[in-house]
Amino acid sequence: MDTLLQDLRYALRTLARSPGFTAAAVVALALGVGGSSAIFSVLEGVVLRPLAVPQPEQLVRLYETVPGDSPGHDRNPYSTLDYIDLAKENGAFESVAAVQISRLSMTVASGPEQLPAAKVTASFFATLKVHPALGRGFAAETDYIGAQHEVVLTDRLWKREFSGDSRILGQTTTLNGRTYTIVGVLPASFRFPLLRNAEALIPFEWDEKDQQNRGLHFISAFARLKPGISVRNAQADLAVVGPRIASRIPEHTGWSQRAVPLLDDLVGPIKPVLQALLGAVVLVLLIACANVASMLLARGAARQRELAIRAALGSGRGRIVRQLLTEALVLALVGGALGVLLAAWGLDGLVALAPRSIPRLDEVRLNGSVLAFALSISMGSGLLAGLAPALHASRPDLVEALKNGASGATSRGRARAALVVVEVALALVLVIGAGLMIRTLARLIGVRTGLADPARVLVAETVLPKDRYGKDEQMHAFQQQLLARAAALPGVKSAAIATSVPLDPGFNASLGFDIEGLPPAPPGQGTDAEVVWATPGYLETLGIPLLQGRDLRASDDVRAPQVVLVNQAFVRKFLVGGEAVGRRLKGFRKDKDTWEIVGVIGDVHTQSLDHPPEPLAVVADAQWTQPFMRILLRTSGRPMDLAPLLRTELQAIDKDQPLAHLRTLERVIGESLGERRFPMMLLTVFGVVALVLASLGIYGVMAYSVAQRAKEIGIRMALGAPASQVLRTVVGGGMRLAVVGVGLGLSAALVVSLVVTEAAKATLYQVSATDPLTFLAVSALLLGVAALASWAPARRAARVDPMLSLRAE
Repeated sequence: MDTLLQDLRYALRTLARSPGFTAAAVVALALGVGGSSAIFSVLEGVVLRPLAVPQPEQLVRLYETVPGDSPGHDRNPYSTLDYIDLAKENGAFESVAAVQISRLSMTVASGPEQLPAAKVTASFFATLKVHPALGRGFAAETDYIGAQHEVVLTDRLWKREFSGDSRILGQTTTLNGRTYTIVGVLPASFRFPLLRNAEALIPFEWDEKDQQNRGLHFISAFARLKPGISVRNAQADLAVVGPRIASRIPEHTGWSQRAVPLLDDLVGPIKPVLQALLGAVVLVLLIACANVASMLLARGAARQRELAIRAALGSGRGRIVRQLLTEALVLALVGGALGVLLAAWGLDGLVALAPRSIPRLDEVRLNGSVLAFALSISMGSGLLAGLAPALHASRPDLVEALKNGASGATSRGRARAALVVVEVALALVLVIGAGLMIRTLARLIGVRTGLADPARVLVAETVLPKDRYGKDEQMHAFQQQLLARAAALPGVKSAAIATSVPLDPGFNASLGFDIEGLPPAPPGQGTDAEVVWATPGYLETLGIPLLQGRDLRASDDVRAPQVVLVNQAFVRKFLVGGEAVGRRLKGFRKDKDTWEIVGVIGDVHTQSLDHPPEPLAVVADAQWTQPFMRILLRTSGRPMDLAPLLRTELQAIDKDQPLAHLRTLERVIGESLGERRFPMMLLTVFGVVALVLASLGIYGVMAYSVAQRAKEIGIRMALGAPASQVLRTVVGGGMRLAVVGVGLGLSAALVVSLVVTEAAKATLYQVSATDPLTFLAVSALLLGVAALASWAPARRAARVDPMLSLRAE
């Protein structure tokens, strides 16, 4: 122990005498450890940490699967009646529960606001085995209409709006114009990703119409397995129950059900992205280790006389190696501590950059697991960076070292050159990954959305509460008043209301139908299309072209024949070679089921830019009014300047009606790229750091080489060698290392591309994982950086004074 403390004190004194070297090594390691710790924090919080409920491994997500669904698009939510039947008939589950994301209007001190909420079944709490910290959950009868209106608050909402009053139970609050009794408050630690940060939970309260519904699928279902039942056993049970439920409606023939482990289902799409980012930042850490190892080799050369004296006085090789490793570990631990501080500082920014579609972001934090990870990689980095230099420095040529102060310069030079080659190769792999993501994002940005000048369109949202606007006439009257007021605002060129906007994952609906004059689809394989309910002005406001027929009109109301617009993708899929205008659709709405196609519109990407446009039908809202409203304004100026004016006009009609999610359509489109932009930005940052570290490595090696060969260079110049030749020699030495590193890096990148082909297909868009242009461009960039890094030492070598070298000789 005394020896260890002695080594530690000596290491601290030695490093303190070389502040420049110490600072450079610590910063290099801090960048690698900090980046790795930050990314691991996200991976641990999102993917690795179990869900914060008892026995989370017993929870499964339930889906319905339709024949013909492609892989990745075969997970459909439940209809009300399908869910009710499943909850009654399953045999593998201890409990089944349902969730539907909702929004509620709530009037607070600052005025009406839209509250993120969720409808849940009474079985929700029992299925999770989580119970309110105050009060209780819902009684079974609250699933159906007629029971008392109850609400369970989250701890966040309870403290924010009700001051954490423990006497809150039994009090009432108004949500969506309806009076609810507060029956419970959830624990502060409660997190459940399916709720998507909902702050209030209310019962479903299914009415008679809901209990007959098998057509509209909007319920997210999950279940808890019975003890001893595996997911495979549950799937076998669903293979029996699913067809039995599907057989109750002919259109569902062939439908099946599936169970997926809940955590795997939640994080499946993002898991490979986070793993790839962690791998990328580990490459940065390895480059930093190589850089520090190169610096330690150079430092070992300067300490050859000291180490030779210690060896001559009796210090064994093991003792010297231990001392040098202690110094490397001190550097690594200081760098690791600084890296943890960088991770803590940057983690909030990292989470803020992450797209909202990533689940469990609110659970990401620096915890014991992350600190243990940081300590492990810090220790590993110290050993990795320090072992080879320590072994090399611990065996000096005593006679040469005591006479000249240096020995083994040639072998040290080769070792540092090898480290630089490794740095360049790793940096190339990393920058190629960043380059592929940059090209992917550029391709996606270049995709024609089908929308004109989205930067001039304001999008806002409001939901009409059923208690105040329970009839179609009431909703329609509200919409007409709001449209008239909005259209009169200064700078508004057109206005419309729709249930959804392209590329926004809000309220989206798909409905099945039959086409008059064509044979019905086979059982279980009915035709369906995405449906948008919209007012006249929808096409003009969004800039969607009308290609055939006519637009929606104000006269398309409940007294007129029901009309619909369809897009080109609809025509291509369902009306191949036929005329669309004038054809009739049946089955959209059971009680009034004939809809005439009056126009064909241009294709619009509604779900994502990397998938082709899907069939779309635009229904006249006045003929089938919906409470979910997206208010759309095309403006001549800056759209966000109209946000306060629009809110004022809305509340002039109904003072308790909130206006939420105000943004431009351009921002909506940008947010749809979040899942691609996030890894691209991080890979670019990692790539830049890798380039800087690799260039510093090349610079250090060449500067060291010039210092070692200063006498030789002086003699050559004294004998007539021109400065340009010296310049070419030094730069050529650096470029040879870079070329070898680029060659190895290209081979490694090709191998990685072949190994991760499937993951690359899911991440890249219209760019091959072995894209030649990216590989060549990144190689050229790295060679250019290497040339610049070699230039400064080369200029210094070309300015060596030959007389000084001769005098030294």
